[in-house]
Amino acid sequence: MDKLTRKNMAEEARKQTEALRTIGMWRTGALALSAAGVAAAYAGLGGAVKSLPLGSFGLLMGVVGFGAALVLNLGIRNGKRNVEKILKLLQTKQEEAI
Repeated sequence: MDKLTRKNMAEEARKQTEALRTIGMWRTGALALSAAGVAAAYAGLGGAVKSLPLGSFGLLMGVVGFGAALVLNLGIRNGKRNVEKILKLLQTKQEEAI
């Protein structure tokens, strides 16, 4: 493997790691949305002043937020595996060159 290819692969691993951090922030936001949805659902359906629209909206927010967090978590998990494969390949090729 020539130096240019190794450099490109290392750069790709760095970019993917940075993207995984960004996706992690999105996942945190999705979990916050889910928590706010649960709070709104409780306030609307079980609070002192019951409001069916607020409770329904809260349930919807909770489900959508949690679903988004699951999908983002799957992306993070697969992305980490991909970065590990790139780094392992770089290490293997580096050892072969020595």
